[in-house]
Amino acid sequence: MKNKPTPVTERLTTTKLINVVADDLGILPEQARAAVMATFDAITRATAGGHDVAITNFGTWISHRVRARKARNPRTGEPVKVRAHQTVRFRVSPALADAVRRRDRKASIRKAPKGSRTAE
Repeated sequence: MKNKPTPVTERLTTTKLINVVADDLGILPEQARAAVMATFDAITRATAGGHDVAITNFGTWISHRVRARKARNPRTGEPVKVRAHQTVRFRVSPALADAVRRRDRKASIRKAPKGSRTAE
């Protein structure tokens, strides 16, 4: 891995994410694409199966069951039945929320290696 992570200066699409990962790891974009897509696929399979996915210092995807309910069509005002369905929510970790609040562009979700803390 390179010493400095690639800076992200604009909206991060899947293609751009793959390029950043490839650059950061010094691997081919095809290899990075496989890793990124496998990660997204694993998250998708878990949440679709009703399981939560927790990434330390990043956040948690929460599979959530929504009950059937009655709603109202905003255009016509008519009552409409909404069937029960599964959805997914994302709860951001406090570490990521703090990094965003501080606009820390060098933030990382990586934990410090054991024994790397300085004595205070």
